[in-house]
Amino acid sequence: MSRFLVQRIFATIFSLFAATLIAFLASRLAPGDPIRMMVGDQNIAPQVIRQLQAQYGLDQPIPVQYFYFLRNALVGDFGTSYYYIGKPVMEVIAPGVLVSLQWESIALLLAVASALVLGTLSAIKHNTWLDNAIMFVALSGISLPSFALATFLIVIFSLYFNLLPVAGLTSPAHYVLPCLTMAAQPSALLARMLRASMLEVINQEYVVTARAKGLRESAVIVRHALKNALLPTLTVLGIMVGRILAGAFLIETVFSIPGIGRIGVQAVVHRDYPVILGVTILLSVAFLFVTFIVDLLYGFLDPRIRYT
Repeated sequence: MSRFLVQRIFATIFSLFAATLIAFLASRLAPGDPIRMMVGDQNIAPQVIRQLQAQYGLDQPIPVQYFYFLRNALVGDFGTSYYYIGKPVMEVIAPGVLVSLQWESIALLLAVASALVLGTLSAIKHNTWLDNAIMFVALSGISLPSFALATFLIVIFSLYFNLLPVAGLTSPAHYVLPCLTMAAQPSALLARMLRASMLEVINQEYVVTARAKGLRESAVIVRHALKNALLPTLTVLGIMVGRILAGAFLIETVFSIPGIGRIGVQAVVHRDYPVILGVTILLSVAFLFVTFIVDLLYGFLDPRIRYT
């Protein structure tokens, strides 16, 4: 177990390093000068521009800039924002983190809960009208892009019936549309995966034996079939968490949610390199942490798995 933990920790550090390197190079090689965007239409003398570039370290070669970034990031210093001039990156990001954590957690719980119910029902009622209906809805959920679903929900529930608000997160009603939009694809994919896994285990000998012992059907499904069917689904769940984190950029922009995704989009538009890197590191850490927990859960759900 200890060897597995050490390997996963080193893999996590390497993955985080790769993510920061790719994000750093992408931000630096993208067209556009952040200092020019910072000063806007003001007629600034070239020597002042050069002073600002030197102040933010942009006059250094890219490898040197990356070295200074890593050195400061290791002590929690991600620099100051170019757009919110002089404001530390963590102060820009922190309010958005709390907002995103709230609504994305609800969306993830909604996706997992609905997938468990739909995937299990579909497997139990295999080749019935209910199975076909659930799989039709799941396939539609997978194939429908998030922006199209968001637009559809806004038109129906906000503009046509005037039932739900569109923008912001100031009341519980504001959470409904973004959470439904975010949960749709992960829920559909997880439900299909769970149905396939359930169909594989539902006729296994240990499940038949459990029924022969006189256990109630609900106990057979939950204790024996569902527990083993969850193992391959867990792998997809880790990927789905990454998809939800990445999807925040689009959903928060569409629904005007002041979360970390919207902050990241604004940072890209304004070439705010420090904020872009801060958001990248934060999302990478969150995704790597979730995949690490998922790996640990394998051993809990399947005692045959041993970490060496």
